[in-house]
Amino acid sequence: VIVHSKRLNWILILVLFTVNFAVFLPSMTGGFLWDDRLLITENPGLHDPLFLQKFLVSPFGGHLGLDENSLRLDQMSQFYRPVTSLSYWLDYKLWGLNPAAFHLSNIFFHIINCLILFLIFLALDWNPYKAFMGSLLFSLFPLHFENVSWISGRTDLLSFLFAALSVLLFIHFFKKKRSLLLGLSAFFYFLSLLAKENTLFLPLIFLFIIYRRDARIKDYIRNIFPYTVSLLLWFVMRSIALPSGFIQLSGRTISDFLSSIGFYTLKILFPFRLSLTIDSAGVFNNKYFFVSGLVLSLLFLVSLLLLLRKKISRIKPALIFAAFFLSLFPSVLVIFSAATVSFLAWRFLYLPSALFAASAVMVVFARIKWKYLIYTVLLIGCIFYTLELYPKNKAFGRNEKEFWLGLENKNRENFLALFNIGIFSLPENEEQALEIFQKILKQKDHHLYERFRIRIYEELASYYTFHDKLEQAEYYFNRLLDSRKSQSQHFFVTYACFLAQKGKVDEGENIIRQMLNVFPENHLILLHAAKFYIILKDYEKAIELLKKDFALFPTEEIKGLLNQIEKIRKAESHIPG
Repeated sequence: VIVHSKRLNWILILVLFTVNFAVFLPSMTGGFLWDDRLLITENPGLHDPLFLQKFLVSPFGGHLGLDENSLRLDQMSQFYRPVTSLSYWLDYKLWGLNPAAFHLSNIFFHIINCLILFLIFLALDWNPYKAFMGSLLFSLFPLHFENVSWISGRTDLLSFLFAALSVLLFIHFFKKKRSLLLGLSAFFYFLSLLAKENTLFLPLIFLFIIYRRDARIKDYIRNIFPYTVSLLLWFVMRSIALPSGFIQLSGRTISDFLSSIGFYTLKILFPFRLSLTIDSAGVFNNKYFFVSGLVLSLLFLVSLLLLLRKKISRIKPALIFAAFFLSLFPSVLVIFSAATVSFLAWRFLYLPSALFAASAVMVVFARIKWKYLIYTVLLIGCIFYTLELYPKNKAFGRNEKEFWLGLENKNRENFLALFNIGIFSLPENEEQALEIFQKILKQKDHHLYERFRIRIYEELASYYTFHDKLEQAEYYFNRLLDSRKSQSQHFFVTYACFLAQKGKVDEGENIIRQMLNVFPENHLILLHAAKFYIILKDYEKAIELLKKDFALFPTEEIKGLLNQIEKIRKAESHIPG
């Protein structure tokens, strides 16, 4: 019987592997998209030969500069995820900048997560078929397209992977009472935090389980102590990488927080007709989502009270709901941070969806008595999930331009998606791009309006500057100069190039010098300053800046620029007269 059971488990594991690989395979034809540039292709830290010496003390995405002012800007990011950065570095070292390899890693991480979840269900004494259905339902959950198909969605995949291992070892610890298992569980919890901080409250769930086992006070302390050490160690390491510890607030309210909880939960219950992005304004202003979030928060408080009352024996629903709410909580807290543009995202629901899948399977097995009807209902659910998931996943199997321009219902997407559509439309259909930008600029009551107004003006000013349409560029530069908002690095270096093309070389060069003075060891400033001097055909100065940049951040982009300048210089030296 044991041999038969093991053989069955391996067959079910093979089916899970095959189904997931087939569903997510189309994403491998896609290129680097969106944040992938920031985290991978244009991340100087990832290309640094000393990456392994620095990644544990670097913000997510690496340092864009090593001078005091650049480091201060880095700290505003508030994201510290070195394990995810390490995974990107390993991909880069093995395959170079081949996006298919990065996509393949995401697919394998997702498959591994599904298999660990299968083992967790077996450890909870589910029969293999029930465990398989729970894992299959999770693996095909429609909201996962952003985690698996988008390379930058890897943070949640890795965080879940280590958190799931932590849970699996915790279960075995309670069965076998071996301290080594508890220590390993705490270690994987620590790695989970280093991948992404959304598993912050996992030890609290463990604490409730320990409490319900009628443990003594010393048992609470002994069993939770390793997790406390892991949490403190993560906090110290994060404080070293982001020493300011200062979090800029976004201005979101408790009402927005409750609306986000309601929206996320309802979308987990009914994950269909999904847009590729989420317009948070439509969520924050929705009374239905607010009421749902308020009810769910009250139910969470009731669940905690039930868990604390030991006289109540049947507390499994309360424990599952409390775990679901705590898994959702960190992802909703993101809305209070000004470091993010997309306040709401499908990838944040990767962990909560596992608890939902487990709950759905438990309910179906408990309520339906006929075995074949149980599997029929769950398989139909998986089919509907796949029909929603597959087209979204397939959309990521394109290059960046095709991805944004290929969005079918643009009216359902958020400001950032519309902005990107406009950017990629601009070179080929300027009229259409301006129409898209105007659509954003008309929504003055949107909470992201001011941020995107500045970004649109900057992009249009830059586009017209480098396409010799100086009159149009000047219009947008004047709008930016009239703005009360402080301007970005991108604005200043582009404005310097504009002044040079207008014949005001000294004014442009003065701006470049000021930027180099403020940010003397900043990758983007050194790179754009070099490009400024290339425009002026001052190749000696451009080479000097690029060599300084390469000494600090040895990337392929800088090496390529240096080679290009050498070719230009040789070509010009052979021109007669």
